[in-house]
Amino acid sequence: MTKTNLKANYIRIENLYKSMFSEVKHTSIDLRDDKIEIMHLDEKNQDPAIIELSETKIGYVVSYWDGYSLSETEESDDILKALKIFKRYAKKMAKNLKKFSGHV
Repeated sequence: MTKTNLKANYIRIENLYKSMFSEVKHTSIDLRDDKIEIMHLDEKNQDPAIIELSETKIGYVVSYWDGYSLSETEESDDILKALKIFKRYAKKMAKNLKKFSGHV
């Protein structure tokens, strides 16, 4: 059975967060009914790295900001495709934080 909204996928997303960010300090996850955010809590950066998955009336929007200069946004009308995009950006963010952050 396909879970068709963000709230129905909370456990899957929390497990993704735990597996990718367990070794990365100063990160948090915020699960809301219509938006999920994974963010890097960095006092030195006013605009820290963040990934957002938002549920809209017409589909899903996945946004990624690396905290420095790279911003990417992708849209999908399919929750499974949106979750794959979110996972790809989460991997990218975790890798970058492990590599470039002094908070690991």
